Amino acid sequence: MISSVVLAAGRSTRMGEPKQVMRIRGKPLLRIVLETLRKAKVDETVVVLGPDAGRIMEEVGIKGERVVVNPRQSEGMSSSLRLGLRSLSPDTTAAVVVLGDMPLLSPSTVNRIIDGYLSKGAPVVVPTYRGVRGNPVLFARSVFPEIMKIRGDVGARSVVDSQGGAVLEVPVADEGVIVDIDTQSDYERVAARSRRARRRRSQGGG
Repeated sequence: MISSVVLAAGRSTRMGEPKQVMRIRGKPLLRIVLETLRKAKVDETVVVLGPDAGRIMEEVGIKGERVVVNPRQSEGMSSSLRLGLRSLSPDTTAAVVVLGDMPLLSPSTVNRIIDGYLSKGAPVVVPTYRGVRGNPVLFARSVFPEIMKIRGDVGARSVVDSQGGAVLEVPVADEGVIVDIDTQSDYERVAARSRRARRRRSQGGG
């Protein structure tokens, strides 16, 4: 069973409002991420939210995903990651850890990561775009105990690094694996890129 954990508990203090509900292509940012996962080969999705959970759930629209609220969000990203993994089905063999602010990520990229794991059985699978490692990252259950030891406002990079040559890198043509939204300028840049892509599609440019 392949699961996904969406980390979306941040307060987005630099943005002035929860970035999970800021709109890209007319949709809340987090909804775009969840729709991507619904189209991918993911058997279940756990969404980790924080203090603004009520508003986010109302505006985003949760359809089948399991939501857990992190009461220790102030302790940083690692607390959300640990909570998300603990909330997965016991049948989960691997989890794709997805950042909740990556709206350009494609379902086919998620599938390539999953297919890499299924074919190679690597403990960690990382997408790369033009040689740069990105997100989401898949972790096999065998490395969950190591992730549970992480503390602070950090992700699981230390676990990825600890696996050394056992990490499977999957090259993708999807720039979305290295694009997230941390600042207002990031948001404006991604929104503009999405508008241009929509215009190209409407004009028959692919």
